[in-house]
Amino acid sequence: MSHETPTRLGASAYSELLSRYGVVAAMAVGLIARVVLTTALVAWNDVPTHWDDASYAQYARAVVDTGRLANHHFPVGYPLFVALCLKIGGGSFAAVRVANVLLSVATIAIVSRIANLCYGRSAAVVAAWLTALYPPLVFMTSRVMSETLFITLLMLSLYWFLASTEEGRTRGSAVAGGLFALASLVRSNLLPMFPFIPLWQIWRAGSKLRTRLVAAIVCSIVTLTILALPGLYFLATKGEFIPLATNAGQTFYGANNPLADGGWVQVEDHQELLSSIPSEVRNSPQAYSKAQNRLGMQWVRENPGTFLRLLPKKFANAWIPGLQKSETTSKSKGASILLLLSFGLVMLGAIIGRTRFRPMVRDGLLLAVPITYTVLSLIFYGNPRIGLFCAPVLIVYTSAWLASHLRWAFGRR
Repeated sequence: MSHETPTRLGASAYSELLSRYGVVAAMAVGLIARVVLTTALVAWNDVPTHWDDASYAQYARAVVDTGRLANHHFPVGYPLFVALCLKIGGGSFAAVRVANVLLSVATIAIVSRIANLCYGRSAAVVAAWLTALYPPLVFMTSRVMSETLFITLLMLSLYWFLASTEEGRTRGSAVAGGLFALASLVRSNLLPMFPFIPLWQIWRAGSKLRTRLVAAIVCSIVTLTILALPGLYFLATKGEFIPLATNAGQTFYGANNPLADGGWVQVEDHQELLSSIPSEVRNSPQAYSKAQNRLGMQWVRENPGTFLRLLPKKFANAWIPGLQKSETTSKSKGASILLLLSFGLVMLGAIIGRTRFRPMVRDGLLLAVPITYTVLSLIFYGNPRIGLFCAPVLIVYTSAWLASHLRWAFGRR
């Protein structure tokens, strides 16, 4: 199918006004939407008592009280971020929620900048409004969860990769790699994407091979150095090198076990699934995680047919609008319908946008995000949050499609 070039903003007074203030207006509206919804859902200073929010709050408070990281079940990035907010805010969780709102608003600008690089100013304005009003992104700012910080760091990293690679800046590649590493310290499931980065940096025409190699090497060194810091910290404080987090085994076994249904089973609630793990192994979080990983691999080897039959369910749970289930959408029919409509639009728009409109910059790393999470959804489980993580990337492509239908607003050059 032929590719079209999206129309850029025109020179009319209306178009110039939209060009100049469209993104700023979207950020203002996005700020208001996030403040209003957070106020409606929770008291700003409420201490989380449910789900992973409560665990993050507990781990962060321990850091504030002791000055040390005592737990490594989750990646350390978000507990440290929450602890910093609590320290600055005098222990108030309002500081965490304010930070979430500001990060989410910053994401609006970042996604807009990426769309501008890929498709021009008209797409940048559309991307800003889509990000500002995308319901799951607005909702997550009210949660004491890692998604908001992770998405901001991920998108900022992608922006620096795209901008620095096009301009051939090694320093920019180092910054991008550092941001990618920080995002991975917030949610470690991004790590499988890392090998794509140096390959993407090297596989580029228009610059000397030496320049590309230096950029890839510098970026990799910065990324790996930052990723090693938690392990070195735990080696110094606990005498054991613990990379990133110790919940990977639980996640893998939770998706691949005799009770698996395409989603995730809380194996701790089914002790019969863990009966073969000795108590002394359970006392070591890292050994316990490895033991659960081995049980999951054993189940896959012994039940290859069942594992394969689960793959469509995992994929559907992650990607098919209306089939995702989470603690929110499974309890609210209205939330399920809203997710169906919003995610369905973004998915459809992204497919059409990327198919019809060729980006002005190489977008391999943008595509690597949904590809990576699709693979993870099949290996682990179809986490409904995968759509949330990938939504800003999908919005970039959707903006090209929608901008092409809004030429009356953006004019012609």
